[in-house]
Amino acid sequence: MLAAGLVFLASCAVVEPPPGGPVDNIPPYLMSVQPDSGSTGLGEVKELRFRFSEKMERANSFSWLYFFPDQRVRKTKWKGATEAIVYLEEPLPADTLVVVEVAGAMRDAHKVKNKRSRRFPLATADSIPDGSLAGILIFEEKPLQDGVVELYGLQPDTLEYFRRPMIRRTVTDERGAFVFHWLPVPSGPYLVRAFQDKDNNLRPGESDPQRLLPDTLLVDATAGMANLGVTTLYAPTTPGRLLADPFAAPSWDGAVGAWAMAVTESDTGFYPEPVAAGRGDFGWLSPAEGGVLKEVRPGVNRVISFVDVDGDSAFSVVPDTLLAHARGIASTAADSVSWFLEPWVVTEGVELEPGLAARFQVPAWGDSLTAWEAPPPPPAAMDLPSSRPDSLPAPQPPAEREKAER
Repeated sequence: MLAAGLVFLASCAVVEPPPGGPVDNIPPYLMSVQPDSGSTGLGEVKELRFRFSEKMERANSFSWLYFFPDQRVRKTKWKGATEAIVYLEEPLPADTLVVVEVAGAMRDAHKVKNKRSRRFPLATADSIPDGSLAGILIFEEKPLQDGVVELYGLQPDTLEYFRRPMIRRTVTDERGAFVFHWLPVPSGPYLVRAFQDKDNNLRPGESDPQRLLPDTLLVDATAGMANLGVTTLYAPTTPGRLLADPFAAPSWDGAVGAWAMAVTESDTGFYPEPVAAGRGDFGWLSPAEGGVLKEVRPGVNRVISFVDVDGDSAFSVVPDTLLAHARGIASTAADSVSWFLEPWVVTEGVELEPGLAARFQVPAWGDSLTAWEAPPPPPAAMDLPSSRPDSLPAPQPPAEREKAER
């Protein structure tokens, strides 16, 4: 009986795999394409075939397929669940290089996403250009993996870069490195935008670090390439610095102070008013050397510069007699004194990217001043015995004295 019981327990202890087999956690990948990657001299191409390593969600190609330059897709047909056939509205344009991008985040039948996007060239021309543009992205002192990098052409027009067609797109590897292949030699100038793609949807979110790189990127005719070196991205709220260029000295004596104000959507302009001393965002500028405003909020800013005529390290209200003295002018005797804000000027529309520096120019100082009400006089101490430090305390009122004696 004991042996039989042990056999029964042992049989109950056998653990079987869950129904449906082992869990699928292997990402799918693109196995082959038709026409083949790198094909040249192609004739009329009106359809492309994509074969995947396993059964996929039969998603419309609008969600995972991109062309550079853009091509219109008529429909997507799946052959089984491993091959997608994409039909174009028009054949690929003649004598053109087309870069095809299969985006990451495609999912197989078990909802497992593919790891990375893939790009390949197709040419209806006789050859594929071999120019390249490369660089490295850093975020928080580490290589930024799967960061998205976009390439735009700069044309002699007034369109904003994001209104122009994107020339190419690529992503960074585990080293933070990226390369745009198949660029004409020579070519450019180019503008590059880079951002962290937390959602893996090839679009920057509001909280994603992003940055525009310089607009002077050229693929050299001799080298056939351009290297951007290392570029650091910063979180959208990372403060930056504003650098003042040298400027004309004001006609009043006194140190030149400045501070930055963020321009919001509801902004209605700058209305001057006194600013007390002790502000941490005051910076001090030199006409000969300029200066720096630190810890400035990224975005659009205005900069207010002023002459600290009274030397109190604040944007103050001062009498006309002091202003005249600060200009080396003898003040005239008058029955009353007029009061003004210290001389000030404003620089509008200073754009600052997160974590970076931007330059601004202090405008020319005019002669006009902002009239202000006279400051209230300081409170005078009452001449009572209790107000003098060496006097005895004033006697309590009778009612209070009676309460204390009870």
